[in-house]
Amino acid sequence: MYSVIAQGGFQHKVVPGERVKLPKIDASVGDVLTVSDVLLFSNGSTVKVGTPKVADALVQLEVLQHDRDDKIIVFKRKRRKRYRLTKGHRQDFTEVLVREISCGSEKSSVEEATIVRARVRAQALEKQKLQIKKPTRREKVAASQAKAG
Repeated sequence: MYSVIAQGGFQHKVVPGERVKLPKIDASVGDVLTVSDVLLFSNGSTVKVGTPKVADALVQLEVLQHDRDDKIIVFKRKRRKRYRLTKGHRQDFTEVLVREISCGSEKSSVEEATIVRARVRAQALEKQKLQIKKPTRREKVAASQAKAG
């Protein structure tokens, strides 16, 4: 069973138990969101296509974490004009877990063990991200003064 949802200006194919990266959503970690913008619903044997949305179709998403994607480099150049421009960009995203897909009486949900595993993974990544934090100049100066004094 799967669905196609519209979220943040993009269309995403979602399956129960899958982790999906969506454009940043204003919700705190642990919130359960209900998306009614379902464009397509399939239970394996039948496919319902909306015009533009499927009636009575809902997808429940649980917010796991907020983060930033890998950096991409944007390089512009014009030949014979001495023009070069290099910029970097990191896109914000929200990682969500698809908890349940339903359309009318048909419903497919995730086992509790999968939900717990996804939460633990997100917490471990957040903890790892906090450990990688580089010290600021102020913290370096304070550390050097503590050693000397």
